[in-house]
Amino acid sequence: PDFRWSALAAGITLLAIWMRGPVQKNRISWLAITPARIMILFTVWFWISTLWALDEQQHVPEAILISKYLLVFYMIYRLVDTPAKITSFLLAHITGCLYLGILGYSMHVDGRLDGVGGPGIDDSNTLGMHLATGVVAGAMLTLHLRRWRWLLCVISIMFALNAVVLAGSRGAFFGVLAGLVTLAFLRPPAYKKIFTIYACLGVLLIGFVASHQFWERMYTVRAVTSDNRNDLDHSSRSRIAMFNAQLLMAASYPFGSGHRGSEALSPRYLQQQYLTAGGARSSHNSFMTVLVEQGIPGVVLMVAMLAWTAGVLRKSVNARSERDQVERAIQAGAIGGALMVVFVAGMFADFSKCEVQIWMLALLASLTQGKTAANKIGSRSEAILNAPATRIA
Repeated sequence: PDFRWSALAAGITLLAIWMRGPVQKNRISWLAITPARIMILFTVWFWISTLWALDEQQHVPEAILISKYLLVFYMIYRLVDTPAKITSFLLAHITGCLYLGILGYSMHVDGRLDGVGGPGIDDSNTLGMHLATGVVAGAMLTLHLRRWRWLLCVISIMFALNAVVLAGSRGAFFGVLAGLVTLAFLRPPAYKKIFTIYACLGVLLIGFVASHQFWERMYTVRAVTSDNRNDLDHSSRSRIAMFNAQLLMAASYPFGSGHRGSEALSPRYLQQQYLTAGGARSSHNSFMTVLVEQGIPGVVLMVAMLAWTAGVLRKSVNARSERDQVERAIQAGAIGGALMVVFVAGMFADFSKCEVQIWMLALLASLTQGKTAANKIGSRSEAILNAPATRIA
C-alpha cells in the first residue's frame, strides 16, 4: 500500500496498544475524560462543516488531520500511564528540540530561520513556537532531574533557545516569557530559590544570543499599543487589519466557513495592500481562526478545553505542597508551561491545529490519573519521596 512510513509506524503502534490489553485497573477510559470528549466533538463538528466549507479541497485534508490528532491523543493517553513515562515523553520532546536547535546552529541564517524541522513546523513562526515549548518544559524539569537527564535539559535549552532567536518569531519569544511566568506560578515552593537562579541565567542567555535585528523585530509589538503607528512594520499592520476583518467574517458566518475560510474570504474584507502575492491572506491568530472557520461551536469547544486545562493546573497548585504530589506538580508545570507557550504564540500566528499541543493535552489528561499510576511504580516512588526536597530524581 502507498502509505507514508509514519502512517505505518502509527498503525503498528495502535495494534500494539490493542494487543497490550485493557487499560490499567481503576484508570479511566479515554472516552470518559473531558479533553477526549471535547476533541471528539470538535472532530465531528469539523467533518459536519464540510457541507458548507468555502474551500472543500483544503477542508477535507484538514479534517483527516484532525482525526489523526484524535488518534494520537488516544495512543499517548493509553501508553503514557505512569509518572516515569510522562517524564520520558517530555525528555523525548526536549531531545527533538535539541536536534532542531543543532540544525539551526549549523546553518548560515540570512534573515529568519526557515526550512528547519519536519512537516508542519518548518516555517519560522511554527518552528519557534515548537522549540519554545521544549525550552519551557526543559526549564521546569531542570528543577527535578539530575545527572545526565539534567545535563540533557540544559544543553537542549541552550540550542533550542538560540534557534528561537534565529527564527525571529515574536509569538515564540513572548510565549517563552509567558511560559516562564507560568512555571513560577506552578513550581513547588521548595524550588523557589533554584528557580530564581535558573531564571536569571535564562535571561542572560537570551541577552547573549539575541541580535540587534531580533530586538528590533520584538520592538514592533510595543508599537501596537502606542499612539505612533509609524513604528509598525507591514507584517504587524496586516495582522491588525486581518483581525478586524475576521470580526466581520465571523458575524457573517456564525457556524464557520470551513478550514482556510479566513483566507478565502480575505479578498472581500481586506484592502489590496494587505493581501499577499496570491491575492489572499491567511489568519494569524488561533482564536480568530477558530471563530471564523469553526464558528461559535468551535469557539465554545476551544474555551471548554482551556477551562479544563486551567482547572487541572489549579488543582496541581493546591496539592503541590504535599510530598507525594511534588513530582506531579513538576510535570504539571512543564506541561502547563508548554501549553501556555502555544496559547500566547497563537495570538501572533495560527497554531489552532498544531500537533505539540495535542501531545501536551494528552500528557495532562494522563497526569490526572497520576495517583493511580504512581501506586504501580513501587520502589521508585519511595525513592522520590525520600529524596531531598530541593533535588528529586
